Amino acid sequence: MNSKDLKNLREDLIGELEAINQYQKHIDETDNEEIKKVLSHIADDEKEHFAELTKLIRELDKTQKEKFKKEEL
Repeated sequence: MNSKDLKNLREDLIGELEAINQYQKHIDETDNEEIKKVLSHIADDEKEHFAELTKLIRELDKTQKEKFKKEEL
């Protein structure tokens, strides 16, 4: 396990969460249905990225993997 890789992945994970929150805020603030549609699609992509990064972290960090197992995730 490379700790620098894990640190970078976790920083990337934070970025994805921030992006999801930002898109949701903008979705909530607009009445334009086209904007809502496009931003919702982009937010869904960010959620997929979050899942992919989480999977990588789980595979690379033995402790994290055990915690996921413990929580049945």
